[in-house]
Amino acid sequence: MKKNLFYYLFTVICSVTLFASCSDDDEKVVNPVPQTTFTGENGLQLTYNGAPMLGKKVTFTPDATNAQKATLRLEGEFDLNGILGKAKSAAAREEVSMPTAPGVLPGSPVVTLPVDLTINGDQCSFAGTSETDYCTFSYKGEVSAGAMELALSEVKLKNAKLAGMTWKLKPYNQEVEEQDPVRLVWESEKGIPLFGSFEIPVESVLKIALRRMPLIAVGAENKVSATDMLGTVLQDVTFMEDGNIVATYKDAANGGTEWTKSPVNLAQYVVENDNQIKVFLNPAAIIAAVNNAGRAVDIQTVIQQAIQMLYPMLVNGVPVAFEQTEDALSVYLNTELLLPLLKTLVVPLLSDEEVVAMLVELMKKDPDFGDMAGLAEPMLKAFPEIIESTTKVEIGLNFVK
Repeated sequence: MKKNLFYYLFTVICSVTLFASCSDDDEKVVNPVPQTTFTGENGLQLTYNGAPMLGKKVTFTPDATNAQKATLRLEGEFDLNGILGKAKSAAAREEVSMPTAPGVLPGSPVVTLPVDLTINGDQCSFAGTSETDYCTFSYKGEVSAGAMELALSEVKLKNAKLAGMTWKLKPYNQEVEEQDPVRLVWESEKGIPLFGSFEIPVESVLKIALRRMPLIAVGAENKVSATDMLGTVLQDVTFMEDGNIVATYKDAANGGTEWTKSPVNLAQYVVENDNQIKVFLNPAAIIAAVNNAGRAVDIQTVIQQAIQMLYPMLVNGVPVAFEQTEDALSVYLNTELLLPLLKTLVVPLLSDEEVVAMLVELMKKDPDFGDMAGLAEPMLKAFPEIIESTTKVEIGLNFVK
């Protein structure tokens, strides 16, 4: 009897244990989505405060120990191989490391976002809030083995010094030097030679060229100066609270006559301190906007050449100085940025006699240069020395509230 009772209890315990074990296996949660990198060409639909965002990628990595957790890696995506493959310097190519474009959120080339998953069949969903060094945001998304929808919302910059402000380009008055939308400062020990040993400050010559020389065609016959033209193509700039920069402009070069807003997610910014912002340009969005404009000129080639030279700032942002008062704003590239670029790019170029000769010949063929063409060669030849002796150079735009 005792034996039968012991046998009965043992059988029951084993059966319960076996059933529980089988039940656990049946109910074990499995993440249906493997590690995948999603791009615009590979299933990614990414929006930033409701607007589509191009040129980004998101890598989904499931947690190996917990099926209901995963990590999202958000970063920029732009193929530099074809561009940098043309670079003369092998060292330049070796310096390229991922990422190769500005990140999804301004100021952060890469954002690693842990998420909690809700699994429903072959899909996972997630939602929450988070922050980076520069902004706060909410997120919501769905992911499957072949697609991801990710919506970033309520994105706001932590430093809102410029947020929500719209600045109008400063009106131009040719007779009043201070009434100029262009900020130009150039101080150097050497000036531009005009007659023998007589030199004129380079800043004065450049301001005359910008303000007085009618070099830009408007319509079939009329030509205006660069400063005059600026006021007809750029109306204002808005620094949005989500880090976007939006401009009101007119595409006069392609026959545009109406003011229009630039797309969001094309240029972003963060405020570094009271005197500097960083600007992040989205190359994929810029190229898409250029293609949509239907331009006859191959602007893409120009963009690619610029990226080849300046790609480190593409990822980390272009440092832009600013001075702000209650009613005025001046935004400009300063000496620390411009002078090294001038020495690296312009000095070698204008030290080449063939390049100088080609530029002089082009100027002679242009009737708008008039007598200036005869003075062009000594001016161009002097520029390498002018740049080497430069102590301050600033180029930018002036705005009013």
